Amino acid sequence: MLPLPAELACPPVPPDPLVEVSILSTGHVGSDWRRIVDTGHDGHVDMPLLVGVLRHPEGLLLVDSGMGRTTQQGTYPRFPINQLESEVPEGAAIVDQLDETPQIVLTTHLHYDHVGGLLDLSPDTSVWVWDEAWRAYGGGGAVGFPARRRKQAVTWDVRPVEGSGTQQALGRPALDVLGDGSIWYLHTPGHIPGAASVLVFSTDGPMLFIGDTAWVDAHLEGPRRPPLTTAFVDAQPRRLAKSLAWSRWLYANCPELTVVSGHEPRWVGAPSSLETLGLTSEGKDSVESVVTPQSRD
Repeated sequence: MLPLPAELACPPVPPDPLVEVSILSTGHVGSDWRRIVDTGHDGHVDMPLLVGVLRHPEGLLLVDSGMGRTTQQGTYPRFPINQLESEVPEGAAIVDQLDETPQIVLTTHLHYDHVGGLLDLSPDTSVWVWDEAWRAYGGGGAVGFPARRRKQAVTWDVRPVEGSGTQQALGRPALDVLGDGSIWYLHTPGHIPGAASVLVFSTDGPMLFIGDTAWVDAHLEGPRRPPLTTAFVDAQPRRLAKSLAWSRWLYANCPELTVVSGHEPRWVGAPSSLETLGLTSEGKDSVESVVTPQSRD
């Protein structure tokens, strides 16, 4: 049994102002369902490289940056990551889809497919990362892009999990990004040390970007990443299991909350992972028996 935080509850009444949110794709990484879920399902899938675009009265913020122009040009990432089936079409880099420079990028984690677009941005852009993630990957690690290039491209804002400004949101250590309660940066480790989620009170209701805690919505319904995949991509499987249990509880019990999985195809108009895998969920209520505050996940 994985204990969930005692403070866990659905998002409270939204503050003012609300944030306009859109979700853009900067390309995709091709894969097979056998490497995505442990159900035995197979077949090709294009995993979109999603970026959350948050338009707040104080400026433009992003959740992650996808991959960018250097991937189009074949420069980065380098071997062996460049052997993966990835594509960033012309005009798809996040810098090419924006009409202004983002003020802040909130990284869910520092893997190549979530930070490559940073190389196209400006040193005026502040990039948030938990100190735990920075210690593990700030010098390079498994990111896939040269640390020196990344450090020159933007301004890194490393945030301590145990800092004096840390509060609680949805039962997790969190920072109030702009100080008005509209956007929260949460600590949800597991996929990497110091992985993050982002809670946004949007004009369409609260939204929770969970990065690669779940790649696809099917991971919120029961299927998991296969053990071999987890061994390669998840740095802290036990902590990931706790973060996934937390995500599943919110997905199942908070009907007003939209949970955005890191690479869910439905956000780019493709069939959802639930439909593709033959799962017949008719909504979040159908998984309440799978996830309860006391259940494993």
